[in-house]
Amino acid sequence: MADPIVLVTCARWPELSASDQCLAAALRARGHRVEVARWNGPFEPFAGAAAVVVRSSWDYHEAAEAYRAWLDRLDPGRTFNAPGLIRWNLAKTHVLDLGARGAPVPRSRLVAAEPAAVAAALEALELGEAVLKPLIGASGFGVERVRRGGEAAALERARARKPTDRVLVQEFVAGIEHGELGGVFFDGAFSHGLRRVPAPGEFRINAQYGGRMEAATLPADVVGVMTAVLALLPAPALYARVDGLASDGRFTLMEVEVNEPGLGMHLAAGSADRFADALLARLGRT
Repeated sequence: MADPIVLVTCARWPELSASDQCLAAALRARGHRVEVARWNGPFEPFAGAAAVVVRSSWDYHEAAEAYRAWLDRLDPGRTFNAPGLIRWNLAKTHVLDLGARGAPVPRSRLVAAEPAAVAAALEALELGEAVLKPLIGASGFGVERVRRGGEAAALERARARKPTDRVLVQEFVAGIEHGELGGVFFDGAFSHGLRRVPAPGEFRINAQYGGRMEAATLPADVVGVMTAVLALLPAPALYARVDGLASDGRFTLMEVEVNEPGLGMHLAAGSADRFADALLARLGRT
């Protein structure tokens, strides 16, 4: 039998998500063998794979250097997304990079995780309040709101959840209570829309804070901006989720996920087939 297509999970969450079960089913329906392996488990499954598809490596931020070392061992020609693109995406500085290339991002600055540095960033950005995000983080760990005068307390809360020596100070964008839009793309083509909604009174949209994901119809102009953002990436992405807020006719990009995004394929009929077809086209298979 041909070498398998390996879908990557992690030690903390070793099983496929409901979304990625749809992808596995679509690949198997096309006659391909699919296996599941943890990035922080034995390396053997990846060495002999026809393709390695990084999916739910959600605990990577707890061992970022080990994750980078694992990425370096993978074959760039058989890994999706490409290891170099994933490495670029790991740090929140990718938002600054995209902003420098013309993407519509919030006012942001990377600083040392020190009260004086955060206070200086708020003043320089002309912000009364902002969001603190660890340089490398996932699932909302260490994400906190900060107001002028409350820098020390906000950093203490943030570092209690996610130790870090640098933080991204980012403008708090109004409207998050109505949900963040996510556009899912496969090989540059728009597949489907998602909305990630926070719990009442919460600004973080992650599941650990009570957030939920639902299917959403995205306006054509928002999809157009998301598509333009993807063109700014340093390399083409097989899969991507572009997240942001639409308000007053303007889309603000919050981040692009090409490492381990939830793609909501269980919420969008036909999306797993589109992902499978895009992957197999990259591999020169059917």
